[in-house]
Amino acid sequence: MKKILMVAAAAAALSAVPASAQTAGTNLTINLNAQVGSVCGAYRAGGQVVAINFGELASVATTATVTPASQGSVTYRCNSPVGFTRTISSANGGFLSRNNAPNPTAENRIPFFFAHGGGSGLGIPSQQLTAAVITNLNASSAFLAGQTGGLTFSINGVQAAVGGNDAPGTTVFAGTYQDTVTIAITAN
Repeated sequence: MKKILMVAAAAAALSAVPASAQTAGTNLTINLNAQVGSVCGAYRAGGQVVAINFGELASVATTATVTPASQGSVTYRCNSPVGFTRTISSANGGFLSRNNAPNPTAENRIPFFFAHGGGSGLGIPSQQLTAAVITNLNASSAFLAGQTGGLTFSINGVQAAVGGNDAPGTTVFAGTYQDTVTIAITAN
């Protein structure tokens, strides 16, 4: 009788095991994920600040254009899936101003011109930066890889027409003339 009870108890214990523990081939789900941060900017070998010097303009005629030889290029890289906005602006509204003064009068400022080369919508024809130039650029593999465009700045001389007794002169006051052009990139 004891043997029958033990066999019956063992059978009852086996039937109490959940069905899932007895089922072979149950699926296992593994969820994988990763993140990729935003990388979006304008880059230049040698640093993020570029110095362009037009040189001495007092002896350059107002009809002559000065374009420094080494102005370089800028490479745009952006991994935003909806592209980016490029804003190019001049702190002095497209003028080099004497002593970098804001809102200078005509005799304290020299207009300059800017052009940008490159494909994928980067190109900008030569113009004075009197207002910010804003360009919305769509996402593309070109910007994932890096799209490069050349920069060109030019300025006219300031030598005035010869005055009485062949006196030389300029159209602006003597001094150091400056401006800061900024290329800002914002991921859309």
